[in-house]
Amino acid sequence: MLAVDEGRQGAFMRINGERLVYVGEPFEFDGVEKELDAEAAAVDGGYFYVAGSHAAKRETCCDNSDSRHVYRLTTDENGHLGTMAHSERLWDAMRSLPELASDAVPGDCRCDRAPGRNRVDIEGMAAARGRLFFALRAPNVDGNAYIVSVDARALFEGGDLRPSLAQIPLGANKGFRDLAIADGVALALVGPSDAESSADYSIVELRGLTTGVAVQPKELATLDLQNAPLGKKGALIKPEAIALLELNPRRYRLLVLSDGGEDGAPLVFNISRKP
Repeated sequence: MLAVDEGRQGAFMRINGERLVYVGEPFEFDGVEKELDAEAAAVDGGYFYVAGSHAAKRETCCDNSDSRHVYRLTTDENGHLGTMAHSERLWDAMRSLPELASDAVPGDCRCDRAPGRNRVDIEGMAAARGRLFFALRAPNVDGNAYIVSVDARALFEGGDLRPSLAQIPLGANKGFRDLAIADGVALALVGPSDAESSADYSIVELRGLTTGVAVQPKELATLDLQNAPLGKKGALIKPEAIALLELNPRRYRLLVLSDGGEDGAPLVFNISRKP
């Protein structure tokens, strides 16, 4: 599932050798007037999921209610879009959590840029054990980043969402950029929590996230971007998405896609599985 952060388009794709190829035609998400700001996608049990950032506009702090949608999609036998359901319940679920209540607030065009960086900003998502896990780029509070989880079925069909929050010590100015589940273990792409801070991009293992026990992060690797293609106007690319290509007892093989690079500047990393 490929979610586009500008506009309101999505598409299904297959990995064919070393190429990403379209399955069918791109489509538009229902209920979005201008820009979904899609930042996260996941798959589990025959369902594909896409989430908007739930964030205010980054440059202006203006509100973006279009971003407060989560979608559940199915495909037909040919891999084309089958059904589409969407929910706006996650926003209220985050506002119900005391740790996030002050940051899950609408944008305000009159604010300066600093408050906009502290508001809730979803950048990654994964699905496991009937729950959806939303990884937040912001806020970072005292070096802690957050992952919100809710009941996947209830989010779209009604009932108790049973929201919960994992508070994970990543360090100052660090936030989640994406999330994936590999062999029952959560892997996170971690980078700067805002647009101004400089921080390395790394792959972090989050054991315990999917089983509800206290999460202990373990950094597996820092991504070496020295030989990566440069983005627009010679700027460094910004990794924003990971997908698991392969795993064995010794390593994870991950596809990393980035903002600012042509066609996502795809890179493949082999990450050792440390005991």
